[in-house]
Amino acid sequence: MHKRIGKAITGSLLAATMLATTAASFVPMTMTASAGSCVGQSDFNDGVGLPWHTCETNPAKQTFNISNGTYNVTIVNPGGATRGGNSRWDLQFRHRKLKIQSGHTYKIHWEVTASNAGDLATHIASLDGESQVAWHNNASDFGQGWSNVTIAKGKNSFDSTFTSTETIEVAEWAFHYGGQGQWQDHDCFPEGTTLSFDNMTLECVTCGDKAAGDDSCNWDSTNEMGVITARSDVRINQVGYFTKLNKVASYATDNEIKTPVSFEILDSTGKSVYTGTGKSIGKDTDSGQYIQQLDFSDFNTAGSGYTIVVDDKTNVQTNEKTGITYDMYISHPFAVADTVYDGLLTDALNYYYQNRSGIAITTDYITSGDKATLAHNAGHNPDTAYVQSEWVKSYAGIFDGDKTYTIDGTGGWYDAGDHGKYVVNGGISVWTLQNMYERSLANDTYSKFYDGETMSIPENTNGTPDILDESRVELEWMFKMIVSSKDPYWGKYEGLVYHKLHDHKWTGLACKPDTYAAEWETTRIVKPPSFAATLNLAACAAQAARLWKGIDDDFAAECLANAKKCYAAVEKYYYDYKETEADNTTSLYAPLDQAIGGGAYGDTYVKDDMYWAACELYATTGDSAYYDDLSTYQNTDADDKAFSLTTNLSGGENNGSFSSFNWGCTAGLGTLSLYLNEDKLTTADKTKVDNAIVAAADEYIAVENAQGMGLPYQSADFEDAVNIGAGITVHGYEWGSNSFVVNNAIVMAYAYDVSGKKDYIDGVSTAMDYVFGRNGLGVSYVTGYGTYHTSNPHHRLWSHELDPAFPMAPAGVLSGGAGSGLQDPYVAGLGYDRTTTPPQLCYVDSIEAWSVNEVTINWNAPFAWVVSFLEDEAPKVEDTTEGDILWGDANVDGDVKISDAILILQNLADPETYPITAQGQINADVFLNGDGINAQDALSIQKLLANQLTELPESYQ
Repeated sequence: MHKRIGKAITGSLLAATMLATTAASFVPMTMTASAGSCVGQSDFNDGVGLPWHTCETNPAKQTFNISNGTYNVTIVNPGGATRGGNSRWDLQFRHRKLKIQSGHTYKIHWEVTASNAGDLATHIASLDGESQVAWHNNASDFGQGWSNVTIAKGKNSFDSTFTSTETIEVAEWAFHYGGQGQWQDHDCFPEGTTLSFDNMTLECVTCGDKAAGDDSCNWDSTNEMGVITARSDVRINQVGYFTKLNKVASYATDNEIKTPVSFEILDSTGKSVYTGTGKSIGKDTDSGQYIQQLDFSDFNTAGSGYTIVVDDKTNVQTNEKTGITYDMYISHPFAVADTVYDGLLTDALNYYYQNRSGIAITTDYITSGDKATLAHNAGHNPDTAYVQSEWVKSYAGIFDGDKTYTIDGTGGWYDAGDHGKYVVNGGISVWTLQNMYERSLANDTYSKFYDGETMSIPENTNGTPDILDESRVELEWMFKMIVSSKDPYWGKYEGLVYHKLHDHKWTGLACKPDTYAAEWETTRIVKPPSFAATLNLAACAAQAARLWKGIDDDFAAECLANAKKCYAAVEKYYYDYKETEADNTTSLYAPLDQAIGGGAYGDTYVKDDMYWAACELYATTGDSAYYDDLSTYQNTDADDKAFSLTTNLSGGENNGSFSSFNWGCTAGLGTLSLYLNEDKLTTADKTKVDNAIVAAADEYIAVENAQGMGLPYQSADFEDAVNIGAGITVHGYEWGSNSFVVNNAIVMAYAYDVSGKKDYIDGVSTAMDYVFGRNGLGVSYVTGYGTYHTSNPHHRLWSHELDPAFPMAPAGVLSGGAGSGLQDPYVAGLGYDRTTTPPQLCYVDSIEAWSVNEVTINWNAPFAWVVSFLEDEAPKVEDTTEGDILWGDANVDGDVKISDAILILQNLADPETYPITAQGQINADVFLNGDGINAQDALSIQKLLANQLTELPESYQ
């Protein structure tokens, strides 16, 4: 039954506003290498440093800027053995991806202006700096020894000629100017010294005769070093659009086009199958471009090879380096289909198998890429690690920490691009994968997770859900991190959980997990226990207990026992725990600055974790004691409380992030688990949870409406004392910005489950449009998917960019994405400014760019979750905004009465005491439909009941 008391919400109207997005082209900066040069950049007159960049090894520290035509590095801390470092290589300035040929003769010229006298070492060698050396220290032959080059105060200019005796396929030209150590008995330069590099030329005298085919050493002019160059100003989801969901592209230009552009869609044969008109929305702050929205949501013809052509044929750009001309008014090809993401979930979940620790990764279970090179021997088997008695930020080059007590930390997943393993990041990753399965149970789509139908793992034939098998890999490792009474340092805190396990120092790229330890002289260590890690384990184990019940009851019992044990340990120690400045090295709160050798993952606020753990334990056991605990939760800084879902993360490393949860702010996870277990909630609490989910999703859709690119994320103010400096506030996109996009999409997906409103699943799909190319750089942030996609994520093994002997990344891996902090020197080498560069341009697709192009378990998990949701729901979506709505029925009792108007007014005055369900809010929103309930809605209902109107006039709609 449908009573018309107001115009029904049409999917097209709201969606047209919601999807007002677009993107911006980024014209590459000119590299100033001369013809025949072996390097990609000779001078820095354009303010660009790449491919030259800096590198530092803890505790050494340097800053840099590119100004006045020079690359200027300032030594803050030279490092070296006396400061806990290594030697002169603790500070570096370098250029990689050179090619050196045996028998070829080379000319070198370089200049450096120094504010203090000193010396430095320089070489052209293989990436390890020693196995193959072609030239060093300005020497024409090696008989001149290995002594440093003397640098006078002021300007220094050097020339050298050498003939290489080595062929080095991947070489670097590096300058080392760190502290005292193995190769010199003094610091290369005093602290505070500034070195300004300029006119860096390397020319192969032998090369250059292209007619003879002998130009093999010259820099490849098509090598853009990861600099994104938009191939089209028509920004689209390069994978494609679901047939029944909204479809919007964006035309992004440097100059404003005020008149709406015309566009058409061509099929794979070039035939025009759709025409439309753009909508100008002006300057988009986050991409820095002018946007016209191209909405073709009503085009529902399934097919592939479609392109959008905008009637702006003068928009042609030529790449200054390659000479290639692009018609920027033509989009990349895309598909329209209900199966547009086929195969993507399999690849996205294969990330976890390929990053397992402690087992050999074989070709049998790798789903994409060069399987032979992606496969490798087991890393860290066994993974024996020394437990540390206190929080120590850094160690000497050779490990000098505690060696009294070890644990077996074998198993689990490597967290990110390196070989660290962290309970707190493992926690949200396990929760997300398990939640994906739990939601599939509630929606009867779980069968796809059985017996190899979707996932490729060794456990495919054991008859249990593959997604739970994969999660179990990490869970069982987490159980090994529970503190035992045998621990001489931490045994008094039995039942708490060690925070993390990783190498005692950072390692380099292009290394395999089974062989790097000897080369890098690394030692595996375990950091102290923390409340945060303990509660992460308690939450995930409790969640696992209810999911494994009836599948493997013994493991379910083990999970529940560990969950209860860890939760009880926190209760035992947390409430009486007092921390003073004197004992913060033995704190049970993970310090925020612990980022040497492994990610920091600091968390000094854990009430959110306690709420999450209590929610999971209550959902599993129904024990009222856990309900009593969870119901008291409140974080006033984030406006977050029990049964709610904030959009303002606060605590630990976050301060105002626009999202509902991440690894450090976990309360939202508990609320979503309560939604899936609402049979244990009272009607009032159920209503609070439903309304909280819808309210948060509405905020994300509102931001999608306002954003030029339609993403449910916006800039925040943040600090990064470790990588940027204390007291420096940056406004823009945070580290791992893409993870905020997909996490927020999960909330919109739950709002779709709550309400059935198409707007929310459209919001989820729109978020993925951003990920797959409808963004400021026109790049798909997922390896292997899209015409123009991320290819070189920051990962130790997937290092083909640096060394062709290593594999490219497999398909289905989500990059962290644009980050305004510009923390790594590689992306900063583009010459960007944190205060002025539009946040969506702060990205470079290079393995060296660890702050914007790393990959992690907690980013791929929500990405896979969203893919799974759309795969399940998009093909069967219907526009339900008309069908089941009884306009005016605020209390959802099947009729429209004066009590509905009264309830609206009561709710406006006191929403806690007089809640309205999510469906009731839809029914009640009759005046200016879509703006939320207000007093005018109550008045409209009263007028209808008084026969003053039969339906709302057009001006109301």
